[in-house]
Amino acid sequence: MKKCHLCHQVRELRHSHIVPEFLYRELYNDKRQLMAVSGLGKRGRTLLQNGIKQHLFCEECEQHFNEHFEKPFKRWLDTKQLPNPWPSAEEAHWTEADYAPFKLFHLSVLFRASVCSLGTFNHVSLGLRHEERMRQMLLACDPGAHSEYPVYGHAVIHHETRRLVPMVSTVVKSSIEGHRCWGTMYGGVQWWVSVSSHPNRLIEHGGLQPDGKMAFLAELWHQVPVVQAAAQALRSPIPMQSGRS
Repeated sequence: MKKCHLCHQVRELRHSHIVPEFLYRELYNDKRQLMAVSGLGKRGRTLLQNGIKQHLFCEECEQHFNEHFEKPFKRWLDTKQLPNPWPSAEEAHWTEADYAPFKLFHLSVLFRASVCSLGTFNHVSLGLRHEERMRQMLLACDPGAHSEYPVYGHAVIHHETRRLVPMVSTVVKSSIEGHRCWGTMYGGVQWWVSVSSHPNRLIEHGGLQPDGKMAFLAELWHQVPVVQAAAQALRSPIPMQSGRS
């Protein structure tokens, strides 16, 4: 048994998803396989039966994530708050959500990525102070102040069909207005969390509001670097294997 990364109790750990399994549902083929692009190894991609998992959390904490964050976000997705196809890339589309669980869901994905040591996510590090603060917020179901880890998202749409692009990405790091932000794509949206010691007013005003309202703009898929990196990896030829098979 090992220490759970959420409750810090020494318990038997579950094989925990980094991005919850329901967000992969549109990506499976008829054999319930999905293509994973890691950029590692001779192929740089492989078929998986499930999303990426690691032993991180105990059963009780897995249920905590599921009840308080995952189920509310899945309900938000199932109500189809985002138009698909997208009517106009130039116009903002407003949605509504339950602020606390909605915000905490996105923090939970980022927290999971930060404590994960697998190659796909081992570049993600929030730092001890931010990681511990998010852990406490998740345990207490406390979304914190609006200025603390604000969440912003933009829809990612295909340039011809204007439909949302169904993809789950790794976590990428960027800088917005001089603040460090971490972004992950799932649910047809690239979600950004500002992780900074100072307020990020741009994301505060343009992202999720305390009343649950949130405006989304759309970005064409070929303008999103993480989507283009995955597309390039899939287009790359698989190297010939030498020697006997």
